[in-house]
Amino acid sequence: MENGNSFKNITAIILAGGQSQRMGRDKASLPVGEKTLLEQLVEQLAGHFQEIIISVSRGQHYELKNGRQVEDRYEGVGPLAGILAGLMASSSDLSLVIPCDQPEIDLALVRQMLEVPGQSDLVYLRLDGRIPHPLFALYRRSLLPIIDRLINERKFSVLYLLTEVKAVALDLPASRLPWHLNSLKDYQNYLEYVRKKNQK
Repeated sequence: MENGNSFKNITAIILAGGQSQRMGRDKASLPVGEKTLLEQLVEQLAGHFQEIIISVSRGQHYELKNGRQVEDRYEGVGPLAGILAGLMASSSDLSLVIPCDQPEIDLALVRQMLEVPGQSDLVYLRLDGRIPHPLFALYRRSLLPIIDRLINERKFSVLYLLTEVKAVALDLPASRLPWHLNSLKDYQNYLEYVRKKNQK
């Protein structure tokens, strides 16, 4: 078992290959101060995990100091394709999957997820006891053939995966994940939060 906020036996996989339709532009490249959203996220994870893998769309590339970028095998599939590519590239049995539009990573929450009792293939968050959030979750590499099958069956929602594997939910209030940048308004609110935090 790792100590504190060090997870040296776990790979961190950042999903950065989405189309960002609601945002209207590439989320990973959104500026936050002098960094991009993706750069900020990678910096938060660096040194805490065995490795950092960034799943990107075909032909996509980011200039980053840390992290290894891997391209999706499937196009137009959504997050499942990124999870598949990340797990295929991972050298760990267990990986933490993170969406690039979640700018603040609570490493104590990762520790809680690791301490969920019982044997499971996937540990995901369930917000306010009812909203599944499987894009911030722990995935085992053994899920690869199941994910590949679901994609080939055109079952692209990650929610299908929750019904096919040993998935365990960690319940917590939605306030523990205050920032999820789905829209331009979300992004503007986050920038205002950062501005006020930096003034303190």
